[in-house]
Amino acid sequence: MATGRPGRVTGTYETFIGRPPYIIAYELRPIAGRQCVVILRVIHTSRDWPSEEWPS
Repeated sequence: MATGRPGRVTGTYETFIGRPPYIIAYELRPIAGRQCVVILRVIHTSRDWPSEEWPS
């Protein structure tokens, strides 16, 4: 079960790290019969990406 909020990209989740200067974008994948967290991107919150250009 994911502990972050649903991500901006379908099928991903996001959580904040450190009051939040960083957003961690991740997804859950089954690997070797277990559900694992795969970190997709670490984003500094000072970056102001338009939603259509959000990194995937």
